[in-house]
Amino acid sequence: MSISHWLNLDCRFGQMILLMLQIDINMKKIIFLLVQIAFMANVYSQGFLKDGLTWNNTKGGSYSQNSNFTYKVQGDTTINGVIYKIIKESYPDIDTNWNTRIYARENNGKWFFKVIGTTVESMDIPYYNFNVNVGDTVDVWNSYDEWHHRSAVSSIDSVTLDNGERRKRIHLSNWYGDIWVEGIGSVIHYLDTPLSMFGEFRYLCAKQDDTLLYTLFPNLNCYDTGGIFMNLVDVSKDNIVSLYPNPAKSEVNISSESIINSIEVFNSLGQKVYQTNVKAKGKTLDINSLSKGVYIIGVSTDMGYIRKKLIKE
Repeated sequence: MSISHWLNLDCRFGQMILLMLQIDINMKKIIFLLVQIAFMANVYSQGFLKDGLTWNNTKGGSYSQNSNFTYKVQGDTTINGVIYKIIKESYPDIDTNWNTRIYARENNGKWFFKVIGTTVESMDIPYYNFNVNVGDTVDVWNSYDEWHHRSAVSSIDSVTLDNGERRKRIHLSNWYGDIWVEGIGSVIHYLDTPLSMFGEFRYLCAKQDDTLLYTLFPNLNCYDTGGIFMNLVDVSKDNIVSLYPNPAKSEVNISSESIINSIEVFNSLGQKVYQTNVKAKGKTLDINSLSKGVYIIGVSTDMGYIRKKLIKE
């Protein structure tokens, strides 16, 4: 073979090497891109369940001693190949320990929980669905056992959080008037147990990285110091207070088997719109100045603090 022929072969071989290197570079770019897509998909799938999201709560009354407790999203874990966020709990009035409470994952606007130390720990329970429509039904779960009840979505609106974000707000038609805020959960009971129907477990506020997101009780500063929740009573004592007529247009009568110390009225945003001292077993409230809607009447009696729902027509 001539020298020129060898040179042509060498040139072609070099071109093949360059082509293979280019293919290798392109494959690395594709793999890098796929890794980035997978990472972004995982980030997106987490949605609102991000590290630093916290819920401040309180409990008390006949069920247990009054105390504050906090839930916080902190870290990840993998269960059967599925990534879960870890939600821990702490009781700041008692100690500074953080114990794992919930394994949670988010998918297409739904939150699934595995609640540690309960009979439903092995289940992937769909606790919240923020993609519902008016008229849909949802299951409201109790984390301590497999008990749950079905509630219809009565209305959907939006709310501006304290950080300026707009979030969807879902109103349920159950008898204790549950409200879900997108990316937060229930703002009536605490995150994983609807025991506020007994008037003893209560959500106070939610924060992201110590920045307030949403609260119904701005006067409490996310902490129950023994105010309106200190003397909550169980449902068996709820009938000591009567509210009539209900719905009402101009006035409502409140009567009690024990002395009424004071009465508070909260609107649907949790803002106190009225308060009065009573020191009697009955009181008639003039509600002409209230707008149409749903209100919570808080009645402090010698037997405890009782809440009643009032519909103003």
